Amino acid sequence: MIIASGPYISPHFVDTVKRNGWPVLDAGGADQFGLHTAAVLAGATGLERAAQLIEGERILTTGEHALGFVDEHFPDSGAARTSMRFKDKAAFRRSLEPLFPELWHLECSANALPDLAPPEHRYPFVIKPSVGFFSIGVHVVRRPADWPGVRDALLDEVASAGEDFPRHVLSGTRFLLEQYIEGAEFAVDACFDAAGEPVIFNVLEHRYASNDDVSDRLYVSSQRIVEDVIPDAVALLRAVNQDHGIRNFPLHAEFRRSADGQLVPIEVNPLRFGGWCTTGDFAHFAWGFNSYELYMNGAQPDWEQAFAGRADREFGLVVLDNDTGIAPGDIDAFDYDALLSRFTKPLHLSRMDFNRFPLFGFLFVETPAADRAETDWILRAGLREFVR
Repeated sequence: MIIASGPYISPHFVDTVKRNGWPVLDAGGADQFGLHTAAVLAGATGLERAAQLIEGERILTTGEHALGFVDEHFPDSGAARTSMRFKDKAAFRRSLEPLFPELWHLECSANALPDLAPPEHRYPFVIKPSVGFFSIGVHVVRRPADWPGVRDALLDEVASAGEDFPRHVLSGTRFLLEQYIEGAEFAVDACFDAAGEPVIFNVLEHRYASNDDVSDRLYVSSQRIVEDVIPDAVALLRAVNQDHGIRNFPLHAEFRRSADGQLVPIEVNPLRFGGWCTTGDFAHFAWGFNSYELYMNGAQPDWEQAFAGRADREFGLVVLDNDTGIAPGDIDAFDYDALLSRFTKPLHLSRMDFNRFPLFGFLFVETPAADRAETDWILRAGLREFVR
């Protein structure tokens, strides 16, 4: 069953759902993306049918906004209970203590934050909302002198963004401070299959412009990246699930590889792949397989086939966030054609309503693995030159 809601559902996702005839529970706004012609479950009868399906079939949501619907209408379901174990970042960090007892973390309410004085020996650390999305309110604090400015900025940032996202997606009531882990960061789409075993559908390296960068601008993948991460990601997810027996459950996880080579979990987002259908669509444009179908059908990627003819290629997911400092109301247009001309092989562009969302769209590109010129440029580029 698909639990669908806005603010965005990609055409690739919609086409996949329609082609397979999966039942769709409308959690708000599914019709505006074309899912009204699918097998939609609506009204009281639809909820009754969904209550049966949610315990007996695989579930996949279109994003964070659908999780609140699950919590509200199916609070006693296994899906809701498992989701909360992962969605609350502070609770998830506590659950990892037996596996990573050396990792420092601290929970703090918003009311206590103004008077909080983090221990000096805990710098650098990361602070983020316990319930958050899209790197909103995420900051790296490297030295005590930076703390007051970061604290005030993140409170303003979360309060402002809270106007655009419901509380189950982004909440500014509680925050998590946790040890900053130096090293490469990876985003992984996966699931626990019918036997509770991890299956990996996607691995992307989250690249940053600097040590202080926390943006979502660029994710890349290649055969080297996938093969490097999958064995450790499978082992770690297996350990996370050892005492829980989670089955038929999709997720989007973020990891960092520490200086000693250990893969450390940062967070796990339940019942979905990457936000706004980004990483799920990425598998299609980059690797040529449909990760939505693989999960829903209980299948696994054929990585050998996916890598064929792509060994020397690198694929990028570019988040075109509005970092221009220009208010959306002052922007007449965004020159997508000029942006596309800066890439040798753009694969797909998803345009967004920049008056409604804090981004211009998502861009999928292909580049030579040995030449990072194009991806290095967009990682550091401001987008003001494309604003009209």
